[in-house]
Amino acid sequence: MADSTFMMRAKMSKHAFLGVLWAFTVIDTVFVLFRISVRIAFFRRLFVDDFFVLLAWAIMLTTAVIWQIQGQVLYKLYAVSTGQEPYTPAVLPMFESFMRYIAPMTIMFYSGLWAIKFSFMSFFFRLNSKVKSHRIWWYVVMFVVGGVYIASVADIDYKCSRGGLEFILTKCSDLDHIHYQNRTFWANCAGDVVTDMLILSIPILILWNTRISLQKKLVLFGVFSATVVIMAVAIIRVVVNNSLNSSVDIGWLYLWSFVEMGTAIIIACVASFRQLFVTSQNQHLFGKVNPTPYNPLLGGSSKKYGRSQERPGGEDTESQTSDVAIMPMSSVHVRHDFEVATSTKK
Repeated sequence: MADSTFMMRAKMSKHAFLGVLWAFTVIDTVFVLFRISVRIAFFRRLFVDDFFVLLAWAIMLTTAVIWQIQGQVLYKLYAVSTGQEPYTPAVLPMFESFMRYIAPMTIMFYSGLWAIKFSFMSFFFRLNSKVKSHRIWWYVVMFVVGGVYIASVADIDYKCSRGGLEFILTKCSDLDHIHYQNRTFWANCAGDVVTDMLILSIPILILWNTRISLQKKLVLFGVFSATVVIMAVAIIRVVVNNSLNSSVDIGWLYLWSFVEMGTAIIIACVASFRQLFVTSQNQHLFGKVNPTPYNPLLGGSSKKYGRSQERPGGEDTESQTSDVAIMPMSSVHVRHDFEVATSTKK
């Protein structure tokens, strides 16, 4: 183990490591259940963006279960590496078996994180903006988001996970290989942050020309800009694992990866509650909404402003037509009744 890529000390105890993982899992479960219950209560159904969040949550739960098992192995290897436990012939096969989980768990991390991105994209698509340029920009952002996901999964160092014990011990500790791993680590982080910024640009474009008060714009912008928190955690994840000439600590890296994915799920559950800001009476929580022009972020309509409809494709759109028909003046007839009274003198 002296020449392997695994010569590291644990930066936190096993109980703290697993405690953080399960704490985020429980908190995310509460937020996801709240999101689903609100959607059922308001719409009587789930939408595509909800299923993406459920997918991310399922990936997170699966990852927590895997780490509950493999975390025991990881910390035993830590103990052997630091001399707290004796080295035995069984350690190397155990190390090889553990490393086989690294690539699949990395794929799960990116898949869970991008499931949240696709959830936001699906949510903004369902808002059905009437402006053509908004639609075009949505497709541009979707193309970039999908491309960065493919690139992030493609540049994973699969050989240092599933290339066999000999390759891991002899090649993965080379300085050139470590530099490659760190470059892809930073590149994937940059792609993560850039895609979040592009996704955030979609509601900003919609709100920019909307005829509502500045206060309401700031409130809605504040809701969707909560994705900035995800960007901050992504940057922290890289900074705390910054090591140019040595391999990244596996446990510390995946702890922060888990924190980022858990934070993304929480933000997705909070930022998607459009129905908590718009009531069925076309009322924003902070005042009435000007019914014109059409505002997909505020949406909502009532009998006074129009009847809400749902298209066959699953898009909940709102009509701005009035329920009261206006009759032309030429069709209006006035009926005059005259009563003639006669009187007789006695």
